[in-house]
Amino acid sequence: MEFAFNNLVRDVMAAGKYAAARQNKVSRGIKKDGSILTKTDTELDKLITDKIKEYFPDAVIISEENPLPLQNTNSSEWIFTLDPIDGTDSYSQGMPGWCLAVGILNSSYEPVGAIVYAPRWGTAEEGGNLLTLCPGGEIKLNGKDLDISELDLSEKNLTRNQLMIGSGLHRFFDCSTYNSKLRVAGSAIINIIGTLIHSDVKGSLITPCYIWDITAAHALIKKAGLDMEYYSEGKIDYKALADRTKAPDHFISGTAETLELLRKKCVLK
Repeated sequence: MEFAFNNLVRDVMAAGKYAAARQNKVSRGIKKDGSILTKTDTELDKLITDKIKEYFPDAVIISEENPLPLQNTNSSEWIFTLDPIDGTDSYSQGMPGWCLAVGILNSSYEPVGAIVYAPRWGTAEEGGNLLTLCPGGEIKLNGKDLDISELDLSEKNLTRNQLMIGSGLHRFFDCSTYNSKLRVAGSAIINIIGTLIHSDVKGSLITPCYIWDITAAHALIKKAGLDMEYYSEGKIDYKALADRTKAPDHFISGTAETLELLRKKCVLK
C-alpha cells in the first residue's frame, strides 16, 4: 500500500503544479447545478483517476467530475474519493483557496487516508501545502511528520478560537454571538484542515456538500484526534453518501469543546 500511495502522492503533486501553472488561463463553465467547471477539472479528474486505477486496480473510485455508475463497494478493500479541484470557483477567479483532494475510505466506510495538495495555500518553501495520510500511517505535512502535540487546541482564549466557514454559510446561520473571527478559504477541504495548518483556527462550519468534499479532510483531522460531525444529526454516514448524494446537514469539526461551542454560538436561522 505505502509504495503505491507514495506514487499517487507524486502524481497528485504534479497535477497540482500543472493546475497552478494554468490558473491564469482558465475559462469558466457552468454545470447543471450552477457550480463552476473548468477544463482543468476534467483533465485532472481523468489523470488522477487513471493513476488510482493503475496503482489500486480493485479500488472503487467516486469522483466529482466523472459520474460513472457506482461499482459494488462491498467487495473492495479501499474506496477512493476524488475532487480534482476543490474550490473551482476560487481557482477560476485567480484566488489561492483551492486544492486537489483524494480521500480513502476502508471497507467499513471509515475515512482512513488522504492526499490534499493546495499549491497556492501555505508557506512551504516551494509554496502551498501538502498533507498526506497513508492508511495505517501518520500525517505528513510537506513531507515531514506532523507533530500533533504542537497543535494548540486549547479553548481558553476565545479571541483565538477562529473558525473556517463555508462561503454560503451566512444564508443559513446567525453567528453574531461568536466572539472570534470567521474565515473563508473558498474550499471545504482547506476549511476543515485549517486546524492542522493555522495556529489560531480551532474548527470549521461547512454547508452541506458531497463525499468528495469531505473525506480527505475528515481522515486527516480524525487522525489528529479531532471530531467531525453533522451539525444536527451527529455521526456522518459515508455509506449513505457513496451514491453521490448531497449530505443532509451542515458539518462541524474541531475538538469536542469546539463542537459544543459551535452549536451554542452559531444558530440556524
